[in-house]
Amino acid sequence: MANRLPDDACDRDWIWEREIEAAPWEETRRLSVGAWERQFRRLRESSPFYASKWRDAGVGASFVSLADITTLPFTTKDELRAQLDEQPPFGTNLCVAPEQVKRVYQTSGTTGAPSVLGLTRGDMESWTLMGTRTYYATGIHEHSSVLTTFGAGPFVAGHTHFVLLRIGARSVPVAPGDTDRVLFGLRAGLADTLLCTASFAQYLANRAGERLGSLTHIVTGGEPGGGIPAIRDHMQRALGVTVTEVMGIGDIAPSLFGECPHQQGMHFCGAGHVWVELIDPDTQEPMEIETGAVGELVYTALTREAMPVVRFLGGDVVRIEGTSCDCGRTSFRMRILERAGCAPLAASSRASTPGKVTSAARDGPPAMLDTPEDWPPAFWARTKYRAGKAEARSSTKKVSVVVPTSTNGPGTPRSPCRVFSRAHTRGTASQIPWTVSTIPDPSSDPPKPMISRIGITVA
Repeated sequence: MANRLPDDACDRDWIWEREIEAAPWEETRRLSVGAWERQFRRLRESSPFYASKWRDAGVGASFVSLADITTLPFTTKDELRAQLDEQPPFGTNLCVAPEQVKRVYQTSGTTGAPSVLGLTRGDMESWTLMGTRTYYATGIHEHSSVLTTFGAGPFVAGHTHFVLLRIGARSVPVAPGDTDRVLFGLRAGLADTLLCTASFAQYLANRAGERLGSLTHIVTGGEPGGGIPAIRDHMQRALGVTVTEVMGIGDIAPSLFGECPHQQGMHFCGAGHVWVELIDPDTQEPMEIETGAVGELVYTALTREAMPVVRFLGGDVVRIEGTSCDCGRTSFRMRILERAGCAPLAASSRASTPGKVTSAARDGPPAMLDTPEDWPPAFWARTKYRAGKAEARSSTKKVSVVVPTSTNGPGTPRSPCRVFSRAHTRGTASQIPWTVSTIPDPSSDPPKPMISRIGITVA
């Protein structure tokens, strides 16, 4: 049955909370309207940050309904950092007494300094519920054995451990970056499911190139990539698995979107707890959430108690893949095209294959191209492994590429890693810095960082 993973023969419902996840849109909206009314009053009474922000924006004393939420100003990451600095450790947006904060995470700091995220018991429960919907949608059920590479902290991905406990799956936690332990656990048959980043899954596919023990399912998260057909097909073919992906955002919830076995995009799984809008990334005007629409997601926490945010600009640019699904869920489905702190989405399907590049723009899916002759006329680039710089020239069309490195090409590193870039050129040529995140080379002692592909973005 396509609603389940190929090896899933259980007879339980494949939707965790059917009365919510499969509810008509009108019912979902009704739940959200009630939650927003309570949240708006809480913020007015308990958040000095929003009381001041809305006053400065000219928002009157009257109630602003969910239908009119677009009249409220956006909230930015810089504003959240500033209010934390104003009154540490929890800031001026703390809407409960400090002693009610029972768990504290930190954001990754991808776009700046890390932020503190405080949770009440109620917040922990809502995060666990949304996460359970998310991971259950991917095909992780009570009978699953899950090896997770997500650490318990300081990042919000650690909340996944509570989710797996709620689902009732067997959990096999392994520390992030410990490749040898991951391979040992998989080859020993300890898990049939792996939770990891897309780049790590691709690394395993390139390194192992064969099925690992009883592994049949990989759920990618923490970065874009698992939904690109070229990447996904390579991982599925090399490891003999089904790949689905999840996504969250630290300031809202670590798990908000989960892809079902139909593999047609990630379902929104935060109904009743988070309100999502779609806006034009350039004009910030509202857009309809409809099939084919491309825009930036805006998030409002409807039930968050400790540190709720309203109309938060998270920097996630997505393409809406549909507003229903054969699995029965009625929430919209999407693919991530760009995340704050990462390049507009593009990745090589096979990092070990020289002379290939995947190019992507907001208006279309990735496509494999031979280099350099078959690159789009709008784009010309050459990369140099020199002080983390790349030289590039382009037209005004925004394009992003990932250039796999070769063991033969001049000036290229010889070993594998993951590199992401968010850079914007000025003029027709410039030096573009990128950020580098490495994985250890298990063949060296002590382990040394390895690089497998170079990502550059030009506009």
